Amino acid sequence: MTMKHLITKEQETFLKKHKISSELIFDAQGEDISENLQKSMTEADKVIACNTAPCTENDTHTLRTIGGFCPQCDTTKIAAALRELKPGYIYFSGSKRGGLIKIGSTNEGKSKTLTLNLSTARDGGYDDWELLFSAKTPTLGRVERLITDKLAEYKAAYQSEKSGKLQNGGELYRCSFLKAKEAYLAVTEENQFEFTQVSEKKHITSEYQFKNLKMTARKAVIEA
Repeated sequence: MTMKHLITKEQETFLKKHKISSELIFDAQGEDISENLQKSMTEADKVIACNTAPCTENDTHTLRTIGGFCPQCDTTKIAAALRELKPGYIYFSGSKRGGLIKIGSTNEGKSKTLTLNLSTARDGGYDDWELLFSAKTPTLGRVERLITDKLAEYKAAYQSEKSGKLQNGGELYRCSFLKAKEAYLAVTEENQFEFTQVSEKKHITSEYQFKNLKMTARKAVIEA
């Protein structure tokens, strides 16, 4: 059975509209997104699964991004999936006022303006973001996804104002720079990633060793 037989006409039109190559599609064989399926997709360099368990919102939707989202319900998730195999820079920045670490990424063309962009950013409502670490990778989205997965229990819910509208503050975490760096090192070792142009402001990172706060159902738990 060819991949084309695993998708509906509607899905075929959807994939073409969003310029998603058939080379990036993986047959989930009726499964939903799981850690094992993500691993198989990663090993095969695929970022969109077809023939998955039906979406809870629409049982005709059987596509999923490698992050587990239904791209037909939320097309904003497509860009993140397609970035899995694109080059760019992963970076960590910190806000002393917020006691927050941000895990961010930028493509090659915008890397030179990264520090400038951070100086004018108001993620989480704070304007004192300092670039602490950055590294270039050929698989930007994949690296970012795996690092943020390891830090998921520390994720903070914040909103910031942009152009007069409130929006999510991005990948913000109530953890220390050290905890974020440990996640980066673990992901690097586990996946044998290679990075170039690695830069770390070691002279100031000690100022960003915030408490690690794990979020439980309704309260934050301080981790030593």
